[in-house]
Amino acid sequence: MTSAAPSGAARTGLTGDRRRNLERLFAPRHVAFIGGNEAAEAARQCQKIGFDGPMWAVNPKRRELAGLPCYPSVQDLPEAPDAVFLAVPAPLTVRTLGELAGRGAGGVVCYAAGFKEMGAEGLALERALIEAAGSMAIVGPNCYGVINYVKGVALWPYGQPGSRTERGPAVITQSGMFAINLTFNDRSAAFSHVISSGNQSVLGIEDYIEFLLEDPSVSAVGLHIEMLRDIPRFARVAIRAAAKGIPIVAFKTGASAIGARLTVSHTGSLAGSDEAYNALFHRLAITRVDTPAQLLETLKMFTHGGIPAGRRLGAFTCSGGDAEMVADWAERYGLELPQPGAPARERLVAQLGSFANVSNPLDYNTAIWGHEDKVEAAHSTFLADGYDATVLIQDFPPLGSDIDRISNTADTRGFLAAARKAKIPAAVCSTLPECLTQDIRDLALASGAAPLQGIRDGLFAFAAAATYGARRERLRAGDAEDRYRLAEPRAIAGSARVLDEWESKRLVAGAGVPVPAGRLCRESEAIAAAEAIGFPVAIKLVSAALPHKTEAGAVRLGLASAAAVAEAVAAIKSSARQHVEGPLPDRFLVERMAAKPVAEMMVGIRRDESFGYVLLVGAGGTGVELARDVATLLLPLTRPDLMEAIAGLKIARILEGYRGGPAGDVEAFGDAVLKLAGLALEKDRSLLEIELNPVMVLPRGRGVVAVDALARSADVAGTTG
Repeated sequence: MTSAAPSGAARTGLTGDRRRNLERLFAPRHVAFIGGNEAAEAARQCQKIGFDGPMWAVNPKRRELAGLPCYPSVQDLPEAPDAVFLAVPAPLTVRTLGELAGRGAGGVVCYAAGFKEMGAEGLALERALIEAAGSMAIVGPNCYGVINYVKGVALWPYGQPGSRTERGPAVITQSGMFAINLTFNDRSAAFSHVISSGNQSVLGIEDYIEFLLEDPSVSAVGLHIEMLRDIPRFARVAIRAAAKGIPIVAFKTGASAIGARLTVSHTGSLAGSDEAYNALFHRLAITRVDTPAQLLETLKMFTHGGIPAGRRLGAFTCSGGDAEMVADWAERYGLELPQPGAPARERLVAQLGSFANVSNPLDYNTAIWGHEDKVEAAHSTFLADGYDATVLIQDFPPLGSDIDRISNTADTRGFLAAARKAKIPAAVCSTLPECLTQDIRDLALASGAAPLQGIRDGLFAFAAAATYGARRERLRAGDAEDRYRLAEPRAIAGSARVLDEWESKRLVAGAGVPVPAGRLCRESEAIAAAEAIGFPVAIKLVSAALPHKTEAGAVRLGLASAAAVAEAVAAIKSSARQHVEGPLPDRFLVERMAAKPVAEMMVGIRRDESFGYVLLVGAGGTGVELARDVATLLLPLTRPDLMEAIAGLKIARILEGYRGGPAGDVEAFGDAVLKLAGLALEKDRSLLEIELNPVMVLPRGRGVVAVDALARSADVAGTTG
C-alpha cells in the first residue's frame, strides 16, 4: 500500500484517503517513534496512557528508545505504521515523510520547527513537506502532537497527567505550549482529545473539527485560534456541528486591524478582523471566551451541565455577599433571576424560618445548613416555580484541613438531589476557583452537574450555554447551510477605482435603495436644476477624488433660493481647491433635501479575502467613528439576524421612539440593508466596497433615504469589467 502524492487542492484538507489515515492516526493498531529524546518521551507517554499495540522505534544511531529496540530505517519496520511520531530536523522530516508515504503509513505528527514560520526558505521547505506527505494525515509541523484519551494514544513529547476517559470535550490549539498547559488543568476538565495543530500544513482546524464530529466520545470542541486558514470551510463545518449538537468554544488571540487597502470608507476603519471574527462566531453559535479559564469552565458546562432551555437561573447561596455577586454577574451576562411566586415564598418561609429573606438568589441561611434532607426540600420547593437552570454557590476548605467539611458537603448533596428532580441543567460553583476541591467536583460529575470554579467564569458559562441553545436552533433548520454559508468572492484581478457619488447612487438606486431626487449638472445649470427639483436643496461637488466631501467643504445643505445655490457653488469651489490636485471637475449634484429623520444610520459592506463580505450597520453621520455604535455581520444575511443586530445598538432606543418622539421606520431600513447586501452579492464581478452614510430613517411608515453613497470596484479573476 502506498500514499502517492495527490494533485491540486487535494494536497491539503480532509480528502477521503486522508480521513481514513486520520482514523488510523487517532486509533492506531501500531505506532512508530522516529527520532531521539523527544521521540523517546512520546513513546513513554504512549505507554503511560495505556496503549497496548505494537510500538516501534527508528533511530540508526541508537540501540533502543524508551526501552524499544531501534530499527535503522523506515524501510526496516515490520509493516506500515498506522501512526508515527516524527521528531527529526526539518530537512530530514521531509525526506522521512516521503519514505513513510512510500510504505503506506497512516498519519504522522511532525514535531520539528523550521518551516513557514521561519520565512521564505522555511515556506519552501513546508511546500516540499506537503508534496512528500501524499495522502497521509499530517499534524503540524511545528507542533507537540495529539492525545486520544478515549483510545489511549499519546503522540506527545511532554509529561501530562491525564488519564483514560470515555467522553469529554476535544481541544485543538495552534499554540503547542498552550495545549500542554491545558493538560495540566486541575479543574476536572477531562478531554477526549488534545490536538496541537501547529502550522496546519496539510490539515487545518476545520479538518480536525469535521473529523471529531463523527466521534461519539466528543461532547464539545474547544479551540485556541490565532488564525483560520479556510474560513468559509470552517463555517460549513461549524454549521454541521450545531446541527449535531456539538458546541464549539473559541479562545481567539492575535486581534489585528485590517489593511490600509480597505480603509477608503468608514466601514473599513470600523470593521477590523477581530470584529469579523466576532461576527463569524455569533453567526455560527460559537462561544468566544476571553481567558483560558473561561474556555475550560464553558467546556465543562456544555459537557456536564447541559444546555438550558432559556436564561432563567435559580441560584442558591449560603451568604448574602455571594448572593450579591451572583446577581451582579448574572445581570452582566444577561441571565434572568425570576423571583419566587407567592405560594413558593410561603412554603420557603415555613422551611427556612420567618427571618429568611426569600429571594433569587436564595440565601438559605444557617437554619438548614448541614441538613441534607432539609436543603433538598427547600431547594425543591424553590425550583418547583420553574427555572431553566440552577446553581449552588459553595466554597470548600482544602482537602486534609481540620476545618469541618461535613455541612458543606451535605448541602451540596441536597442541592444535587433537588436539581436531579427538577431535571434542569445544574452546576456547583465556587466563588474562588481553587475552593472547589476534587471530591466535590467528583460528586457533582457523578450527579450529572457541572463543577464550575469561580462565580464570574461560572456564570459566563451558564450564559454561554443559554445563548448557544437559542442560537443553534437557527442553524438546525433544513436550509441552514445555504443561509449561513459564507459568500466566497473571486480573487481581484484589476486595480481598484472609487466611484463618485453620482455613480454610487445610481448603483444603489438600481438595487431598490431609496435616494433623494437629484440631477447631475454643470455649475451653469445648478440653479435651474434646483428650481426644477424644488427648494430646499443640497448641492455637492461630484469627484471620485473626494470620497469624504464634508471634510473638504464640498457640500452645502438646506439651500432655499437661487441666490443661495449660486453662493454655495462658489463656496464649494473655493474650499475644494485645497483638497483636489489639478482643475476642479465641473460636475455638481443637486438633490432635494430629505425630511427631518428620526435617526441617521449607516450601512457598509466590504469584500474581505478571508471572510467573504463584511457588513457594518449602526449609527451614522459625520461622527460615526467617534460613536462606534455599530454591529458587524457577514453575508449572506438573514432578516432575523439583521433585525436582532439593529435592536442591539444603542441608537435602537431612538429608533423605537425616545421620550415621546416618533418611532423610526426600522423595517424600511432593514429592507434597504438587505437590498444593499443583495447588490454586493450580485455584483461579485466588480464591487469591493460600498457604504451609505447617512441613511435618513424617517418616521414609521415613511421609509428611508440614503443621502450619501460611496463605492469602490475592481475587476475580478475571469472578468473584464
